[in-house]
Amino acid sequence: MSASYGVILHEIFFGCISTALNMLKILIPLMIIVEILMVYHVMEKVADRLNFLAGALGMQKQSIFPLLVGVVMGVTYGAGTLIEINRRTPIPKGDYVLIGIFMFLCHGIIETAFIFGVAGANILAITVGRLAIAFLVTAIAARLPAFQRMKED
Repeated sequence: MSASYGVILHEIFFGCISTALNMLKILIPLMIIVEILMVYHVMEKVADRLNFLAGALGMQKQSIFPLLVGVVMGVTYGAGTLIEINRRTPIPKGDYVLIGIFMFLCHGIIETAFIFGVAGANILAITVGRLAIAFLVTAIAARLPAFQRMKED
C-alpha cells in the first residue's frame, strides 16, 4: 500500500500547520504571563524565598534569581537576566558554571512541559524529573575537587 506524493505532501503541510497552531495556543499565552510576572517582580519574590537552594547548589544567593528565570522562562531570558544582574552585583565565575550546568539540563521548564504535553506526555513526570536530575547533577558538580579549585581562583 503506497500513497501518492500529493497525499504525502498534503499530510506533511497540514500536519505541520496543525502542530504549529497547537504550540502557539500554549506559547502566546505563556509569553504574556511571563511578561506580567516580570512587570510585577513575581520572579524576584520567588527567588528570595528560594535562597536556601543557593547553599544546596553551592552558589551564592545572587545567583538564584537568574537561575530561576532561566529554568522557568528559558535560556534567552536567563542569559539576559544573568548579564544584567552581573552588571549590578558581580556573580562569581564558579556560579556561572553551576548556572550553566543547571540550565543545560533544565531550562524553559514550563514551555517545554506544555509542548510535550501537547504531544501527549505526562507533564508532571517531565517537570519533576528534569528538576531532580538538574539539581542532583549541579549539587554534585559543585562539590567536585576540580570545581572547588575553580571557585578559589
